[in-house]
Amino acid sequence: MSLRALLAQPFSIFLTPPGERRRLHQPDWWFLATLLVLVMFGTVMVFSASFALGVRQPGSNGYSYLVRHLMWLAVGLAGMTVAYSIDYRVWRRVSLLGMLLALGLLGLVLVPGIGVEIWGAQRWIRFGPLLVQPAEVAKLALVVYLADWLARKGARVRQFSYGFVPFTLLIGLLVGLVMLQPDLGSSIVLAAIGISMFFVAGVPLFQFALLVLSGAAALLLLALSAPYRRDRLLLFLSPDRDLLDPEGKLLGLGWQIAQARLAFGSGGLFGVGLGASRQKFLWLFAAHSDAIYAVIGEELGLVGCLFVIGLYLFLAWRGYRIACRAPDSFGALLAVGITTWVLGQAAINIGGITSTIPFTGIPLPFLSYGGSSLAVTLTAMGVLLNISRATLPTREVALGKQGSLVGRTGFHSRAASELAVNDLLARRKRVPQGAFGRGRRRWGGRTGP
Repeated sequence: MSLRALLAQPFSIFLTPPGERRRLHQPDWWFLATLLVLVMFGTVMVFSASFALGVRQPGSNGYSYLVRHLMWLAVGLAGMTVAYSIDYRVWRRVSLLGMLLALGLLGLVLVPGIGVEIWGAQRWIRFGPLLVQPAEVAKLALVVYLADWLARKGARVRQFSYGFVPFTLLIGLLVGLVMLQPDLGSSIVLAAIGISMFFVAGVPLFQFALLVLSGAAALLLLALSAPYRRDRLLLFLSPDRDLLDPEGKLLGLGWQIAQARLAFGSGGLFGVGLGASRQKFLWLFAAHSDAIYAVIGEELGLVGCLFVIGLYLFLAWRGYRIACRAPDSFGALLAVGITTWVLGQAAINIGGITSTIPFTGIPLPFLSYGGSSLAVTLTAMGVLLNISRATLPTREVALGKQGSLVGRTGFHSRAASELAVNDLLARRKRVPQGAFGRGRRRWGGRTGP
């Protein structure tokens, strides 16, 4: 055995066999550019929103949160670079291990003395100077595991006992562990990721509708099971209630939403100016994390809010575009899961702080103050960028979707679409030069372009 092979053996799980290599091209530069704009814009807004909080805390200064955010950002960019450099198909080999690790961390965080409780929720585990949130790791593990699981099942996922039942048990286990922390926002994101990937895999509409209805019923039951979640639901129906506690001394649940409305109202069309927010001076709770969108609305106005929404929508479009052009079913499902993850989490955060939906605390991807959420999400972006390097050209995708083997959407029957494209490319190589001239010609027994 050569020295190179001996050194590479411990890391062989991350190496793509030579026979499986594909010709790669440049990544989706529009996707990468949008991502970097979000990250840079988020860094500026974190500094603006956290400066007042850092000054007021003992032993801290106005730059403390910015420094910690930059540290997590460096970790996330390093993870994104590594994930971008590894063939995305390699993650199939560690999908089960990743899911077991995520389940273990979700169980470990509930153990007294190991899980760290902050603001009444036990959601973090301390690793040295870092606080890691297992629910964020579970999101990435779920996307990779489901993509592998659904891709291997293929058309058999349409069977109720073979697809619907084990899928429901898996999602129920993950959501149940996260709700014990408790963390309703991350539970909704996990459910949205799973349901979107399950639908894209080609399940019957009856099973999809049954899953959505049962999920909505479970969500309503969870919302009504705890008094504080029930109060948040009532607050959504009547936003002006509960500004103070019954004794009139402490801040009530309605205080945060009221201050957010003041921030948006003060911002108007163009905002009061970058760094000039007044609500971030301890009026708006967690202004640098869950409520950073309200600070954006006050400092940059409606224009700034629409700019952020536009960036997320453009990022989602490019992400789903990558999924449509993925060369195999695993890549398509992986891209759908990651894109839905970012888009769903952004929608929950923005919808909650603007009172469009009941409020629940969850970070705004790439814009909120760092932590494990930023690091894990950026790592997932590296996986998506790697998929974008292997996407099929527009012509090959169009040829694949013309075949009768393709299902009712571009994602359904992705394996069949891949076979159809490979067959067409093989036929193309057997056609003499000039066969694809002007007009319509006979091609492989069928009318070709």
